[in-house]
Formats: sequence, structure tokens, C-alpha cells
Amino acid sequence: MAAHDHSHTVSHGGHSHDHSQISNTRLGYAAGVNVAFAIVQVIVGLALGSVVVLADALHQVVDAVGLLTALVALVLLRRPATTSMSYGWGKIDALGGYTSGLLLLGSIVWIAYESVGRLFDPVDVDGGGVVLIGIAGVVVNGASVLILGEGDHLSLKAARLHLIVDLAGSVVVVMAGLVLQGTSYAWIDPAASLLINVLVLHGTYNVLRTAGGELLDRAPLNADIDQIDEFLRSTQGFNDVHHIHTRSLGPGSATMTAHVVIDEALDLHDAQETMHAVQDDLAERFGIAHSTIQLECHTCQDVAH
Repeated sequence: MAAHDHSHTVSHGGHSHDHSQISNTRLGYAAGVNVAFAIVQVIVGLALGSVVVLADALHQVVDAVGLLTALVALVLLRRPATTSMSYGWGKIDALGGYTSGLLLLGSIVWIAYESVGRLFDPVDVDGGGVVLIGIAGVVVNGASVLILGEGDHLSLKAARLHLIVDLAGSVVVVMAGLVLQGTSYAWIDPAASLLINVLVLHGTYNVLRTAGGELLDRAPLNADIDQIDEFLRSTQGFNDVHHIHTRSLGPGSATMTAHVVIDEALDLHDAQETMHAVQDDLAERFGIAHSTIQLECHTCQDVAH
């Protein structure tokens, strides 16, 4: 005896995600500003011959890609599921993040190569220009943080965190520029760029790890299988639970399948009502927008699946 339900939990965060237009507008403004400033930083960095400015530009690109990915995700997440995209577009966020992460790794290697070379063969850099571009970075990233504001969407939170980290990177640029102005230590420029590169590498690793896990259907953090198993077993009328599988459908949304052995005292109607109540609780407690529960009168043979 099996029962499947994919529609009643939509109000809890299925494929009809209710994100405000304000979020799109804020993301659009922030993404536009960061893309433009990243281009300016690359041009200025090349003109000044400063790898610390180029490293900060790389970090700015991380922010811009993150903001654009979040914007695309918010737009596509509103699209309804279709027969060819039955789970919707939730994983576009992970796909974009993973692709940008791989590209960023290549950029990090290039910046590191240039910086190490400059350590052994320093190049004079205009400290004043570095200070000015660093101050501009502080203004742009600080303003972007204020533009985004607070938000519950995971992509928004991630983008905001990237901007805050990049704000710290711009402060490093300003400090490096001030040191370059007051001293003849040309190695400060590549050393500071390596420091910023470490910040970018840390963020890139987190993006790749999170996005890769989602693309490989790792169980979402908010939908832990052990907790779900305990919850289902505590339900009156559910005697046994097995074959629990969870995976992410996108930011803040997950799907689950499970086999449940029901008590013989439950008739079909009561079993279905219990299942519907459990599915609503799964959506509330674990963010599981789609749950498929197969009801059984005895444990299936393939319990080791």
C-alpha cells in the first residue's frame, strides 16, 4: 500500500517560492555596482602594476558572481516545475556557484604566481593610487552590504557574507597602500595580495564544498536523516521506518522519500490522514517541501537498500 504526495506542501516553500521583488531589486543594484567596480579595479591594478589591487579585484569578482547567481536563482526559483524539470530550478544556484568556484581557482593560482614572483623581484607601486582604490572598495562593499540588508534566503546570506569579507580585503588594500607611501618596501604589495588570496581561497573552498555537496545530493544540514528517522518513528501508528533519502531542491528547500510500516490497526483513511499530518510537520520542522512516504503493511525485503 503506497501513498504519494507532492502538492500539499507547496505553501511551505515548494516550487512557488514567494521572494519579494525588493530582494531582486537590491540584488540587481548590488550586482551592478560590484561588477562595475571589479572592472575598474582590474584596469587600475594593471595600470598601477599592483597585484594587491588585482587580488582584491578577484575577490570583488567573487562577490559579483555570488550576487548574480543569487539574482538568477531568485528569478528561476519562481518558475513552476514542468514535466522535463519536475523538481524545478532550485539547483541552478549550486550549478552556478560550482562553475564560478572552478574559474576562481584558476584566478587564484594566477594571482599567487604573480605575487610570489613579485616577492623575489619587487616592482615599485604607486601607494597613493592603491590607497584611493582601496577606499573606493570600502565604500562600494559597505554600501552593497547596506543595500542587501537582511534576508532569509540562503543566497542572500551568502552574498552578504562575501561582501563583508571583501570589505575586510579592501581595508587590507588601504593599509598596504599607506605602507607603500611611507616606505620603500615594495614587497608589501605582493605580500598583501597573498593575504587577500587566502581569504578568496577560503571562500572559494566553501562555495565548491557546498555547491558540490548539493549537486551530489548530499543530505541537507536542515534535513538530517537521523533526526527525520527519530521523528517518523515517534509518530503514533508508524511501527518501522527505512529507506529514508533526502536531498536539496535548492536554497532552503529539500525533498525526502521514506518507507513506513504502519500499524495493522490503522485503516487506509487513517493511515493517509496520519501521513498528510506528518508531511506538513516535515515541511515545518525540516524545510522538506516535497515528501513521498510509501506506506507498507510489513517491512519490504530490500531493507539494506
